[in-house]
Amino acid sequence: MWRYHLLLTLFSIPAILFTAWQAWQQRDIRFLRERLSFIRRYHKGSIWLHAASVGEVNAVMPLIYALRERYPDKHITLTTSTPTGGEVAQKQLPAGATHCYLPIDFNWMSRRFIAKLQPCCALIMETELWPHVYRHSVRRGAPLLIINGRLSEKTVDAPQWLRALCPHVLANVTAILARSDSDRERYISLGAAASQVKTIGNIKLITPTHSSIEPVSLGRPFVLAASTHDDEELRIARLWLSIEQRNKRLLMIVPRHPKRSAAIQQQLAALNCNVAVRSNNDTIDETTDIYLADTLGELPSFIAAADFVLMGGSLVPVGGHNILEVAQHGKAVLFGQHMATFYDEATLFIDANAGIQVNSDEMLQNSIATLLANPAQARQLGENGKKLIAECGHILPDYLDEIERHCKINNLLSTNKCRVG
Repeated sequence: MWRYHLLLTLFSIPAILFTAWQAWQQRDIRFLRERLSFIRRYHKGSIWLHAASVGEVNAVMPLIYALRERYPDKHITLTTSTPTGGEVAQKQLPAGATHCYLPIDFNWMSRRFIAKLQPCCALIMETELWPHVYRHSVRRGAPLLIINGRLSEKTVDAPQWLRALCPHVLANVTAILARSDSDRERYISLGAAASQVKTIGNIKLITPTHSSIEPVSLGRPFVLAASTHDDEELRIARLWLSIEQRNKRLLMIVPRHPKRSAAIQQQLAALNCNVAVRSNNDTIDETTDIYLADTLGELPSFIAAADFVLMGGSLVPVGGHNILEVAQHGKAVLFGQHMATFYDEATLFIDANAGIQVNSDEMLQNSIATLLANPAQARQLGENGKKLIAECGHILPDYLDEIERHCKINNLLSTNKCRVG
């Protein structure tokens, strides 16, 4: 632990300055204040969930709605670590649930946060391992569960001093509900007791029922390149323009980080094509080649309307993004070879013939052209994905049952051990 304390001490000023810069970028003073643990409103005795950013927020939302339905007398507090995660959370949370930012894991900040919140239980999404938050939660008597537990090979292969910290952190965990057997084994290899870790399934396979997604209408059919990163937009655009038979389809590009819009527009300008930009309210007509949707929070509506989807973050070594959301809408999905973060999902899709993995730009170009020429094949891939999701309907009730078993929320309600305030 001493190395962790030393790193926190060394990086304390840079961490605070970076947080201030993020707050300034987002024009969000609440982000700065709450990341420093100055949270004005606490709901004591909350069911507390933490989801780091946008992807985790979207994934955990069906669970939040299910918890509200099962425990209507309990308040829910959702924390995030990023401004974009907070923005998405506030748009989606149900009544009886509030959002705040998780303080930086300095000892006094974590202690202050937990002392004020006094959660009746803590549910931490995926890979967030914060030693001080965990320790102070347990000291307050709150069961702490890692849900949708995920660990990459990169984490397992981390430096020895960092891996040595993991058993101390995991000792404060009541249970780890892993998304897959391989993740379960990785947690055990890092020091978790085998009896402590159970495979439940991937929360991202849960079909959201708390909101209806209205497909966007652009006036033209389109193929969607979703959550793209630097270098992907230009490569995909070049491939798209090189396909002669696009059948009047439009290419929509949705960058993972909309703030890159100006840089992307500059890159696309060199291709001598007609680009419309959503944030500029540009009109789409029959001459438009590419539509740059540089907005936040609209991706589900874009997926629902697309002919098929190319998932970004997979053509460059980012690790991929959530292809399960595409299957929930019954759409075919293409993805590249860099799917380390979603390796299990990619394997699942390939085995179920629900998606196509491409290993080169040439293969990507051919796959796009094939699906454009054969809409029935794209529809079949989408149907296979939707069937795959439907077969996982047990995951949400299984998580609810495990949370109740470990946290005994109903018992806490009946004995007033957790206060709602």
